Amino acid sequence: MKTEKLNVVYACNNNYAPYACVSICSLLMNNQTFSAIDVYVVLEDVAEENRQKLQRQAERFGANFIPVDPKIMIQEMKKLKLPQYRGSHAANCRIFFERFIREDVERLLYLDCDTIVTGDVRPLLQSDMGEACACVVQDALTCDYKKLVGFRDGEPYFNSGVILIDVENWRKFDCTSRIIEHLKTVRSDYCNPDQDVLNILLKGRVRFAGPENNYQPIHRLLNDKSYLRIYSDSNYYSEEELVYAKNHPVIYHSYRFLGEFPWHRDSWHPDRELFDYYLSKSCQSDFIKPTAPKSLIIAVEKILYIILPRPYFFRLHKLIQDSSFQKRNQQLQRNMRDRK
Repeated sequence: MKTEKLNVVYACNNNYAPYACVSICSLLMNNQTFSAIDVYVVLEDVAEENRQKLQRQAERFGANFIPVDPKIMIQEMKKLKLPQYRGSHAANCRIFFERFIREDVERLLYLDCDTIVTGDVRPLLQSDMGEACACVVQDALTCDYKKLVGFRDGEPYFNSGVILIDVENWRKFDCTSRIIEHLKTVRSDYCNPDQDVLNILLKGRVRFAGPENNYQPIHRLLNDKSYLRIYSDSNYYSEEELVYAKNHPVIYHSYRFLGEFPWHRDSWHPDRELFDYYLSKSCQSDFIKPTAPKSLIIAVEKILYIILPRPYFFRLHKLIQDSSFQKRNQQLQRNMRDRK
């Protein structure tokens, strides 16, 4: 029986449009019991051919495709000095969702383009939100990084690739205005621009869902006991919750691993076969896979990944990543002081 309405938003530039199409395909293939589905897609310089494929993908399953022009939002981001993420302003547009969604939307599911939905999102959509503005999942790789943006050990920091927004609560607590004020008067340039800002401004106003709703690559690559020893702090998910997520994943978040995404040719990514399956079912089935970026650092990482036991490799990887973020954050803070 079809019940409820699903409102979902993606944001992409032309490079990411094919991956958004695959993600939309996976979402709609596995969620056909909603009474209606509105798919908002923020389109930053997306070619007409890719826009049409996105529209066909949504309409193939009876969803309503709603294109969003981000030009005015991007102009505002530039004035706020909110930096691009991987060469695009698209992802930052999630902060301004109130500007383009319909007035009657009660809950809005934001999904990154590198997500693959393999289960029913209704349980997430029906989460008890209380006074929370968003329902989110903890980030798997930021136990030390989050301290750079003012979080203490034990304070949860979420990954912004999957966000369920309670629109009424968001408006009640004036979240968009508070975010804009922070960008204007406190800081706008972070290592993870929108993710850091959302974590800071929504602290205490989020509910945490299980890791199955944003199942991240590290949990596919490292057993749960080793992960908890290397990465987690005192308030991360329990081993039992991670085991449940592994056996009941709903949304895979296929972010970069060893410099590669699952759509790269000959990718080592753990979600490669999953991506290939939904690619073959999508309106992008003729997509030609690009070669992953090459660098000496990535080549060395791959060699170490081959020769070292997994726990040793990830301990080393964590140290390098933490050092890199610390240096980057220090540089951003120096830049901010220089501008003043």
